[in-house]
Amino acid sequence: MQTLETIVGNFPITEEEYSELDRRFGNLAHYAAWQLNKKNSKNNSTNEPEDDVQELRIALIRAGSYYKRQTYIEECFDVLDAHVSDKFIKKLVAQLKQLWLDRRRHGANRQKFGEFQEIILDRLVKKHVPKNARPRRDQPLRIDTKFCTYAKQILWNAQKSLGKKITREKSWRTGLVSLSEYDYLAQNN
Repeated sequence: MQTLETIVGNFPITEEEYSELDRRFGNLAHYAAWQLNKKNSKNNSTNEPEDDVQELRIALIRAGSYYKRQTYIEECFDVLDAHVSDKFIKKLVAQLKQLWLDRRRHGANRQKFGEFQEIILDRLVKKHVPKNARPRRDQPLRIDTKFCTYAKQILWNAQKSLGKKITREKSWRTGLVSLSEYDYLAQNN
């Protein structure tokens, strides 16, 4: 299965795309961080709200890269359907497409659409699709309604993940003493 670094490296977010993501979802990231800080005020949270905002922005960048990959792969299937006439290749493409569509199904016997399948898909596109009709890996991020829903879900999942981390760390933070308290305790002993 592809790692996050591979996907973000193959489908990078440009500065312009990041600016657009920040323009559209920056306030939502700030709001999610504010809510996280508010909900965890009794948990002795040591996170600064701006640090949480940065974590949420990183989640947005990751969502953008994943969505670019998803649109690229779906466009590859579309152009292959239009240009392939050989029955064997059509069946191979259909099986790859089924793997892609089943990627969200859970189960022990589930096969995954991973790096190997993506390499096969790329080679099929290079062999059977004219150069001017091929989808590009470096195409700009398409911020449509489907992406907006996806990005919001990623943001809220990242916020919940940060909240769980704060809650898990509460037990060891309760015994911590700040430097100002340490000085006070040291003077009185």
